[in-house]
Order: sequence, then C-alpha cells, then structure tokens
Amino acid sequence: MSSWYFGHLTLIQGMLISIPLAMSVQIALRSGVFSFASIGFYGIGAYGTGILVIRDWPVLPAIALMVVVSGLVAYFMSIPLIRLRGLYLGMVTFAFDLILTVVATNGGELTGGALGLLGVPLGVGTGGLLAAAVFAVLLVSQLERRAVGRALVGIKNSEELVMSVGVDLKRRKRIVFAISGALGALSGSLYVLTFSTVQPTSAGFTLIITTLTMAVIGGTSSWIGAVIGTIIITWLPSLAATIGEYQHLVYGVVLVLVVMYAPEGVLGALRWLWQRVAPGLRAARPPGPAPAGVAPAAPPPVGDPTTTAEPVAADRAKGAAR
Repeated sequence: MSSWYFGHLTLIQGMLISIPLAMSVQIALRSGVFSFASIGFYGIGAYGTGILVIRDWPVLPAIALMVVVSGLVAYFMSIPLIRLRGLYLGMVTFAFDLILTVVATNGGELTGGALGLLGVPLGVGTGGLLAAAVFAVLLVSQLERRAVGRALVGIKNSEELVMSVGVDLKRRKRIVFAISGALGALSGSLYVLTFSTVQPTSAGFTLIITTLTMAVIGGTSSWIGAVIGTIIITWLPSLAATIGEYQHLVYGVVLVLVVMYAPEGVLGALRWLWQRVAPGLRAARPPGPAPAGVAPAAPPPVGDPTTTAEPVAADRAKGAAR
C-alpha cells in the first residue's frame, strides 16, 4: 500500500488540489453562468500565496488572505459582468485570465517573470490537501441545500421565473461569483504550497480546458459530479499510459462519448441507469414477514361476491343462450 501511495503521490495530490477548482467551475455552470474567472483567481491565489510565504508569512494566514481577497474581488467584479450572458460572459472572463497571465509574465522580480516563482517553501502535505478538499465539498454541498443553491437551478432554467417570485437575481449571481473565485484561489494556494513553484502558464489555456472538462464530464447538477469528473480526468491518462501511443486517442474518445451520449455527465448517466434498474430490483425483492401482532388476511367466505361473481355471470350467459 505504501509503495503504491508514494508511487502515485503526485497524482493524488493533484487530484485533491483540483477538487476545489472543479467545484468553482461547477457552481457557476450549475447556475447558468458560463465563466472562466475561477482560473484567473487560481493564478491570483497561487502567486499571491507564493509571494507572501517567500516573505515569511505563515501558511494559513497567507491562504486565508488570498481566499478572502479573491472572493471580494470576484464579488465586485461580478457587478458589471452579470449583465452579460452566455458566450459573451465566457469571452470576457477568458480575457481576464489572459490579462493576468500577461501581468504575471511581466511582473519582474515580484512574480519571477516568464520563469515564475521558484523555491516557494512547502507548506501543505497530503493531509492538508485532503482537509481542504473536504472543506470545499462541505461548503458546496451545504450551498446546494440552502435557498441560494436551490435558486441556482432556477436561474439556469428560467431567470424570469425566479425574478417573478421575488428572488434577488443579481445578488445570487454575485454570491456565486464570490464563492467561485474564493474556491479557485484556494486551489491555487494549495498548488504553489505543494509543488513549490508556479509559472504564468500554470493558469493558462490548458488548465481552463482541463477544469471545464472535469465539471462537464462529471456533471454540473451537483458537487458529486465535480468530484467524479476530477477523479476521471486525473487518473484516466495514467491508466491509458499502459497502451502507449494510443493513450491520447483513448482519452479523446472517452471525452467525446461522454459529451455526446451523456450530456448531463457521468453523474446524470448513473442516475438514469438507477432509475431503470431500481424498479426491477424492488419488484424482485421477496415480501418480508408480516409484522408481529398482525394476523394474515383470511380467505374470503364461501358465497362472497368476489368468489362467486364469475360463476354467476357464466350461468346467466348460458341461460341467455338457451
């Protein structure tokens, strides 16, 4: 067990780091907000935490500061952005990510330039990553159970209907942006404290596509989908490596099949399968014993209408035939 763990330690840590980031994208998509801004806040969290820790800040205050700052920036940034929808919002938030990449590349000694920050003190182990992932899961799962989370589904399905029942649509969207930005920054902070480095490309186009794929593959209807998608995207390349040069082909085919035939993601496919299988399992289950103190139903008495209706009807039919 220990040899397997240490042999796959990088994958395990990468998976735990990616869970908050995948959830930051999932909660936005769940509410119909097509935004890539969480990737930008991932970069802000990574660079900000790295800069602070290099300057002898304690790890936890550095992480907390970047999470809070990113959440506030995301909240106020959403005020003009919530007027945009669909592809236009996606383009603006994608431009936001590109601008941050340019700033990091040209940040001089502060950001390390094109090479990025190197030699950041390691401050988080696997246990800390697991705790952060569990925290993100609990936060998003509680959000889905509350009024804010229930309104997210309504926002995606019909904004007009949600507004007609008195829900403050703009406020709910700002909350979504803030939580998404905070989770993105948390993931970035964990990354730089685990791998001791961050480059401008760490929060680039590749991470955008990977994180979006995690959310879509798993399913955007619940936090469970984000976890499932993260596990699949993290481990699939490792499993496909056994087939050599065909691993990228298999990886691409799996993604295409899921998108084409399971538009609600793996979670949606599992729910569909359960709805088909569960009735058969319940029907095949043998009836349990009668509860104590309850006598079995007695057979109907002789002459009861339920037992004599058919013979009487038959006799009447014979008489009519005569």
